[in-house]
Amino acid sequence: MYEEVSEFGLVITTDAALATALNARLDKAIVGHFAVTPKKIASYLASRVTGKPLLSELDVIAAISAETHLSLKHVHSEVENIKEIRKYTKDVESNLHGRRAKTIYESYEPLPTLEKLMGEFIPEDHDNELYTDKPVAVIAVDLFNDLDKHFIPLEYTPISIFKDEEYDIDTIYEIGNDRQLADNAIDIIDPDKPFDYAIVLNTASPIADAVRAALYRKNLPFINALNVRDLSQIRDYLQFISLALDFETIRVRNVKELFSNYKGFFTEGQDEYLLSKQNKENLKGSAEILWETMRDIYALTYGEVCERICDSNTGVQVSMMLKALNVQNTKIGTKSLNDIKYAVDNVNELKHSEQIPDEEKKGVLIADCNNSVYIDRPVVIYLGMEQDWNRSVVGKRYLDVEAETDKNVTRLNALIQQGSSRYYFVNSTKGGNPARPSLLFDLIYGRPVERFSDMCTNLVRGRWHHDPIQSIPDDSEKIERSSECYAKDFSKSSFNNYYLCPRRFLFGIGLKTPEEKTTEFGNLIHAFAEYYVCYPEDVKELGVEHFLSLIGERYSGLSSPMMKGVDTDKIRKAMTSTIEFIDSLQLGDVPLDVLVSSKKRPNRFMIAMGKEMTSSRCEMKLVPPIKHYPVYGEADLCSNGIITDYKTGKPHSASTIAKDMDKDTKSKHPEFQPMIYLSLLHEMEGAGDEFKLFYVMDNDIESSEGEIDIQRNTRTVRLSKSDIKNLVTTSTDLAEELSRDNRTAINKKFRDHIESIMQVIAEMGSDVPDEWADDFGLITNILDVCGKNDNKTNRGDAEAAVRKIASHAKGGVLTTGNTVTIPWKIYEETMSMISDKHREMQEQSKTKFEVNKKAKCSDCQFFSVCMEDNITVDEGVDDDE
Repeated sequence: MYEEVSEFGLVITTDAALATALNARLDKAIVGHFAVTPKKIASYLASRVTGKPLLSELDVIAAISAETHLSLKHVHSEVENIKEIRKYTKDVESNLHGRRAKTIYESYEPLPTLEKLMGEFIPEDHDNELYTDKPVAVIAVDLFNDLDKHFIPLEYTPISIFKDEEYDIDTIYEIGNDRQLADNAIDIIDPDKPFDYAIVLNTASPIADAVRAALYRKNLPFINALNVRDLSQIRDYLQFISLALDFETIRVRNVKELFSNYKGFFTEGQDEYLLSKQNKENLKGSAEILWETMRDIYALTYGEVCERICDSNTGVQVSMMLKALNVQNTKIGTKSLNDIKYAVDNVNELKHSEQIPDEEKKGVLIADCNNSVYIDRPVVIYLGMEQDWNRSVVGKRYLDVEAETDKNVTRLNALIQQGSSRYYFVNSTKGGNPARPSLLFDLIYGRPVERFSDMCTNLVRGRWHHDPIQSIPDDSEKIERSSECYAKDFSKSSFNNYYLCPRRFLFGIGLKTPEEKTTEFGNLIHAFAEYYVCYPEDVKELGVEHFLSLIGERYSGLSSPMMKGVDTDKIRKAMTSTIEFIDSLQLGDVPLDVLVSSKKRPNRFMIAMGKEMTSSRCEMKLVPPIKHYPVYGEADLCSNGIITDYKTGKPHSASTIAKDMDKDTKSKHPEFQPMIYLSLLHEMEGAGDEFKLFYVMDNDIESSEGEIDIQRNTRTVRLSKSDIKNLVTTSTDLAEELSRDNRTAINKKFRDHIESIMQVIAEMGSDVPDEWADDFGLITNILDVCGKNDNKTNRGDAEAAVRKIASHAKGGVLTTGNTVTIPWKIYEETMSMISDKHREMQEQSKTKFEVNKKAKCSDCQFFSVCMEDNITVDEGVDDDE
């Protein structure tokens, strides 16, 4: 084409890439310009023709927004629409919809814009160096739009972009998916000559990401024309202001990462607190300045925020953006912030919002099939050529659909013939169906093109690229076993996780779950309980309100500002219940024999009160001299051979506790802590066989209305050497409960005969309580000793009475009132099961932790990170708490 136009003085083309390529081939000295586009001509002559500078895109939008009082976003979208319409017709107004659009056009039309200049330009009316005495060549005049045609002089020579001979595509490679297309395309490129190659694709389709990733993997330089926007400095600045506008309600976790970008940090454990509740002690580095800036955000301008938080490097980009938008001295507000965000995302003139590394400014050319025609590279690789290469002309009244379609066909016909060497790569399928070529090919070939084999001589299927990265073996492949295993003992939490699902256990030891307000509430009450055990006189002297003031303000941030009163009442109630319970234990003199500073998490009350010592009875590690089972634990309080664990969550009944620690439980929330802690306690020298759970918030409504026995808040789990039958038949507590005149009692006929019934069960009953009610001889003897006739009614009532007795022995443990008693046999079976699970865990740690069917995947806190397939839970799983 250069040979054809080299003798002309001026060459006009609508394609900037072609103009650049022709100018690069000049082989003689010229004065002025050679190959130019109509837009370039308009830019050169603007000040001479209009007598004043043209308004920039940003200035146009700002001027219209100020005049019409419409948002920047609305004005920009309408101006873009107006500019698009004007390319094809002078009659813009009749093609606009709605009063707002026409109001914006009325404001836009008189402004000195590039489009206005182009629409009014007539070459012969202007004496200028571009057109004077120069033969003019116009390339592909059919591709010029209405504005472009104003720059074509009366006398010119048309130049066709096609030669006379036919062009046929010889070979198309049908490879597979987007990733495979990208990998094979990049394999063709000579790493020593990346400047010789271009890749043509739809940059808005997923294949663009695959190509970029493949180029990165091969470390090949490329020209990134994919419009990478939002410079990180500007993004962080705008996010900072967005979050600051919600200063009173956001939490530390919402700003933690952003603060770190500005070298601001928080002390550990603050994630769930309101940011507004933070004090200087919790703010590290530049966090205090950032915090104060957020607090004062509504009193500051955009420029002042930039000065406060941005250093010399990041401030340059932010200042450029603020200056371009003329908002340095604007007070911060939601509307202005939204306008700035929109401009950064959508206004092309903000070039500094593009972040393209130096290595992405040269190398392989990535060209968009919808915006390119001429590719000045010897080797051109075409990827896709499918339906996403279509160019819609439907719904645009200002277009001559037939003429515009012809232009699109011409452009594509030229595009697929670029370069000296060409490769065409396409997908085999799209959406489960055979991939179909772009509909424009139907018009190029003059016949339906249903498949790629219809448009080439040779369709080659397959791929030659081999990914050097080894794939992960699937479950069916043999996995090499490691000689090492995870040998750490189970804690109560890790075993509960493993029991539900080994995968859950794996994530539990490797990932931290987010701190929740319930967890923080528990930490606060545990800390207060430890302080009261060690320093009860301080609490009695200063009062609960003093200690409440130390944490109440901060804890209210875990709920919401509007719930502050409710949160404070909850803490007060928990503290008073804890005091009452600890007093009931009559601990006596408590040794203060451990440094507070030696604790992994020092007690916050002791630090606030300046205490240096705590007691070994609190947060006591349970370490027996000889351990028979692979478990460990830490007791909240250990006194007089009894372990006490403070529970701040939902209170559980004794029957629920028994059900949750059944080794065959189908509970949604299995909890083996009582059994694990009893095993550790039993093996410790001088320790007892009793574990207490104190539910801090149990009976909270009743206790707020009047005094209640604090022991009603406790559940006791005991270990016994007796078997279950002996426990049932000798329990005075059970006998009293069954005789009491309420719903827990047995039928009135038998209440006065409990002792006799128990004696019959002791003598005749099997070791399995569930079998007692079906034992004909046992029921007959009970009727005899109770003096009841053996008729159908009495026998049914007797069976019901025995069934109620047996219900207190579900799972082989005795439940009476708030007490659970575990027979030695059940204890040994359960701990043996835990040991077996530990060995199983060690074996799995060498290969792979499997999934289990004891819980729903959606109920797991690690559901979002687990890549296993969802499992179906057994039908028998109990969904109750």
